[in-house]
Amino acid sequence: MYTFKNTEINNKKASDFETKSMLYLLGMRSDSAEIEIITVDCFNDVTGSNLDFSKLWDVQSKNHSSLPPSKIGESLSTLYDNYISSISFSEYILFIPKLTRDYLIDSDLNVYGYSNINLKQKKGIEKKLKEKINGNNLGSVPPLFVDFLSKVTFVEDNKKISTYIKKISKFKNKRAITEEIYERIFNEIRNAQASLKNTYIENESIVKPSEVLKFERHITKSEINTLLINRLIGIDVFSFPGIPIAFFSVIEGKDEEEIKDLLQECNENLSRAFFDKNGCREFWKLSEKIIELLKDNPKNKMTEIYEVLISKIKIRTPYLTEHTVKYMISLVKTGLENAD
Repeated sequence: MYTFKNTEINNKKASDFETKSMLYLLGMRSDSAEIEIITVDCFNDVTGSNLDFSKLWDVQSKNHSSLPPSKIGESLSTLYDNYISSISFSEYILFIPKLTRDYLIDSDLNVYGYSNINLKQKKGIEKKLKEKINGNNLGSVPPLFVDFLSKVTFVEDNKKISTYIKKISKFKNKRAITEEIYERIFNEIRNAQASLKNTYIENESIVKPSEVLKFERHITKSEINTLLINRLIGIDVFSFPGIPIAFFSVIEGKDEEEIKDLLQECNENLSRAFFDKNGCREFWKLSEKIIELLKDNPKNKMTEIYEVLISKIKIRTPYLTEHTVKYMISLVKTGLENAD
């Protein structure tokens, strides 16, 4: 049994920090590829999970302007609560601003374990954490206290918000997109994340981690990737209402049913290519190249872009047929023209 306690609605500054911690999970760890679902303000500020909830990454984010040892100790309490709970978490992460370098044994590190903190600061951290856990200042050692501290990973935020978006984007040339667009995408993800807290789950209980989905306080990696590609291209790739003008040359001479079938086939192919774990990298590569070609040659026709594209990229994903790629070019062309 697990009961949700101490949930909260944070202000924008804290929300920014929580979004950074979520994007850190999704794009900046060696095991980020395993994380498919993020729950918000349930187990902790942010908790990552794989698809079947057999592996959980628990994150407490604290954006204090200063973090003396006592504040660090206090901030570790929800992670400790989860450590001794009935649910098993794989990782316990405290996501924080950059600590005073004197606190650390190796001050060059920004991701480190408890062993990298100096003895003097450890005493302050442990004193406050014991007080928080025990509810008194008698100093008795709580169960599994030492084990817990050895499992905590400290992650310092030392990057701009745009960097977190760039890390989850699979475009190779990150500079092709302006900082303003990256920041706009970050804000949109932050707002989507914050809106998940509008429900009330205090004192609700679950038995298995996967039951948290019933509270609808989660966002999936697919949803974030879809938002990302839509904003980078400038159009809703998978739900464009209508026919992009550049695609009219392809449908010319077809009757209504043939056009409907072709558009449906193109949309389904794009979705399959994008959400296919093995093929999505080619989708990103193709999208990036189309954007590059269209930006360099904005007046070129869709068919001219297609001919140059296939001379530069060998398309192996079976879903990316000639019609599908031409449809994609037409969508991107519309997106870029709308942006202008």
